[in-house]
Amino acid sequence: MTSTILVVDDQSDARRLVRMVMELERHQIIEAANGESALAMAHLHRPDCVIIDLRMPGRVDGFNLCQAIKNDPDLSQIPVIILSAFFQQDEKNLGIEFGADAFLEKPFNFSQLLDEVDRVIDRVKQ
Repeated sequence: MTSTILVVDDQSDARRLVRMVMELERHQIIEAANGESALAMAHLHRPDCVIIDLRMPGRVDGFNLCQAIKNDPDLSQIPVIILSAFFQQDEKNLGIEFGADAFLEKPFNFSQLLDEVDRVIDRVKQ
């Protein structure tokens, strides 16, 4: 299944790694280095899924971006996967509160990331 995935991370190496994994399954990848540009890109491209790093500089970090997507009537159905190296239970609870659909820790398992993307996209399509 080919889907459009928006990858949001301030680290270019992290975006590149996710891109390589997703392109193996022929997903189309759009990248953003911060929350502000990611929100604009989400409106422009209407991706099938957004993969967000939690810790990003700027006004819109990963939590704020997740919340903005889920509170926007035009974007709220887009699944959000939070990907973070610093996962603690309170962060996971906050992510759930803001509407995240899945959580993965860095470093991530390639097959687990692919499975989560397919799972959240399939759930929306049903």
